Amino acid sequence: MRNIFTTGQKLVIAATATVTLLAACKKDKEFFEVEDPQGIDSKIWHDEGAIGLFLNRAYGVIMPQWPAPGSAPGNIHISSDEMNGGNTAFLYGTLNENAVTDIGTANNNVTANRYFDIRRCNLALEGIDTSSVLSEQTKNTLRGQFFFLRGYVYFRMVALYGGVPLVLKVQELTNDGIPTVPRSKTSECIASIVSDFDSAAALLPGTWPTAEKGRVSRVAALAMKGKALMYWASPQFNPTNITSRWEDAYQANLAAYTQGIADGNGLIVNYSDLFITEDHKEALIVRKYNTSRDFGTNIEAITRPVSEAPGASGSFQPTWNLVQNYTMNNGLPITHGSSGYSAVQYWQNRDPRFDATVAYNGVVWPLSGKATRRQWQYTGVIDETSGTIVTGFYCRKFCNNTLTPTQAVYSSNTGGGSGMDWIEMRFAEVMMNLAECANETGRLTEAKNMVRQIRQRAGIQAGAFDYGLAVATDIPSMRSLILNERMIEFAMEGKRNMDLRRTRNLHLISARQSYKLAVKLPYVSGALPTGGPVPGRIYIDVPNALGQRPRDTININNLSSYSTVFTVPGAIQTIEGSSVINIPSNYYFYPLPNFFSQQSYVIEQTLGWINGTFDPLQ
Repeated sequence: MRNIFTTGQKLVIAATATVTLLAACKKDKEFFEVEDPQGIDSKIWHDEGAIGLFLNRAYGVIMPQWPAPGSAPGNIHISSDEMNGGNTAFLYGTLNENAVTDIGTANNNVTANRYFDIRRCNLALEGIDTSSVLSEQTKNTLRGQFFFLRGYVYFRMVALYGGVPLVLKVQELTNDGIPTVPRSKTSECIASIVSDFDSAAALLPGTWPTAEKGRVSRVAALAMKGKALMYWASPQFNPTNITSRWEDAYQANLAAYTQGIADGNGLIVNYSDLFITEDHKEALIVRKYNTSRDFGTNIEAITRPVSEAPGASGSFQPTWNLVQNYTMNNGLPITHGSSGYSAVQYWQNRDPRFDATVAYNGVVWPLSGKATRRQWQYTGVIDETSGTIVTGFYCRKFCNNTLTPTQAVYSSNTGGGSGMDWIEMRFAEVMMNLAECANETGRLTEAKNMVRQIRQRAGIQAGAFDYGLAVATDIPSMRSLILNERMIEFAMEGKRNMDLRRTRNLHLISARQSYKLAVKLPYVSGALPTGGPVPGRIYIDVPNALGQRPRDTININNLSSYSTVFTVPGAIQTIEGSSVINIPSNYYFYPLPNFFSQQSYVIEQTLGWINGTFDPLQ
């Protein structure tokens, strides 16, 4: 840790760093602690290490973390039809004016109000100019990162709320950090976001040294510019379909794709390696983790089934809804007459991304280095608990098969876990964004080419239907194909909710379903009865005299073997209980938390909410 002493006060400089930079210390978990609530001592801009730590902290508070499945308020944005968990107030239409707190809460501190993040970026952009120790090249690289981070914060707010107060200069800290200016039009905010990403792209490098992986590059800036313009063109913000917006978005995403290819970005070979490997060419925006106690993540343990991690919860469970949306390995949807889909052995001949993402009953899943281990989650299975088998499926995408159950667990006291980086944006998203914009501007061939590359990487076969793309013959049919492709390519990555909001398709979220299998007599699941085995019964979970569990002799790909043990097809049920999915139209733009208007009378509430007058479409 590096300390800087100033007259009358001490700056303890440490941050929740996600990357190392400017030769500063690698461990930093607090923020600048200063006596002056109005800001920081201007001397830090003349200390290279201090500036580096200030930037580290900006990354630490701004970069998205692993999506946390469950029902907490922050999980509103990953609540959809693809997984269990999620915010029930969102799904059942009971959100109130203080439910979405991404912009800030009444319990303000440096991490609870996004305007503190904006202030951090503004301080840096103004302070770096005064530095006497930095070269112009270093200043530019720093400026580029702060431009990106400021644009990124504003983009995330605008995507949720529409126009917000636009603060581009350092303001005095008053009203708990609430801006003293009114909400800007959404169009003005988009223009500012695009300007920030343009500035960032002009100043950032194409690649970073290995020691500084995790920083944003010029392609990340161009990609976010393209994404922001695509949002502005999408039905959420553009219900009348102003075509010029789509053309602007197309050109921006084409520039991001072209520059990305030139800078060495692209799709990695194996889809299943996306999160298991790190620092690869597909990762554009990343939050770095490791196995230390300060920068760890428990994502591995909470995703695994109980049988392979102490205290595992089986989070991120795919739903039957998601399973049904995977195409076949010829790219055709399961409803197509030539797909070859089997309603009983639904896993056969599916898009290979299905096996890379979903653990179904009887699949070989070599967790903990057990090469022949098979995952079972039928009703009454002895290894798991009924409370953690919610949907009948587990998620494979975020699990490292080499870790033992103990190694999979992260503790804030000792570290551990997988240390797996969170990839917020992949180059595949740039390609999908470009495909969507190309389609909306009448460039169907180009749109198909982008999706074709995605499907080729996935391992889908060309077949007689051009990787399944032949079913899309016009803009509407290709639009539907792209929306489904996004659901599959980014499955369990928390993108589905925002894709449905952006395209005004929240109505597509229906009751989430489970698919569960029951064992049929003479086969029985679970432990032996207290009084001993019942004659004629076969206890599939209990090892026989040879030490072999009968279930592991089942050939699930042989229909006769499979259906002899299980009642097929399985039972499809809602996991909503008696609740009904009901997502009102005003959820396309959320309300600002009430305390914003309580602190500043000039800040309007969003139309569609109590006392709302602000139109987010302007």
